[in-house]
Amino acid sequence: MEAGVPLDEHRKIIDEARQRVASGGDLDRAAFEARIRSAGGDTEPALAQLARVVSVARARALVQGPGAREPEALPPQPLRGPVGLRTKPTITGNMDVGRNRRDGAFVLTWTSDPKVAAWDVRISERPNVRGDYAVREERSLPGTATSLELELSDRPVRVHLLGRGRDGRLVRRAVISALTDGGWAERWQRRASAS
Repeated sequence: MEAGVPLDEHRKIIDEARQRVASGGDLDRAAFEARIRSAGGDTEPALAQLARVVSVARARALVQGPGAREPEALPPQPLRGPVGLRTKPTITGNMDVGRNRRDGAFVLTWTSDPKVAAWDVRISERPNVRGDYAVREERSLPGTATSLELELSDRPVRVHLLGRGRDGRLVRRAVISALTDGGWAERWQRRASAS
């Protein structure tokens, strides 16, 4: 027998053993060892390779366990669109405005100022975070007023709160933007004001 023939035969036997393990079939170690020995030549390297293939088969059997099934495929995940652009509520002006919830209503609060004779309120809304604000409501409040109840939804709202003195000049001002029912509890960003 030529020296290369047993090596080729050993490779074929080892490849067959690997294929059987990969396909999940049973591997009869004694039968494969007998085939390697009957091929002749130096059988030690081929027997060592067979031992590694057998150890892989044993490990696979331990992981899968008796009667193990193939792992179930995960259910398809729903496609998600791009995350919507969200803006944080912001406040600018020369006065502090607080907020709270009363009986389910959204309420802006502030402290009274004796210089203020009347409050002009303008409430604007925009259809989405990219659209322009459109005035929804305008009203006047007496100078003694210290709160304003709002109706909020998922549409961003801007509130202009303008305190005017007896001569009509602007004394106090606050502009609160991007108010929504979902963002009401978020921390408001404070922006610097020129006045």
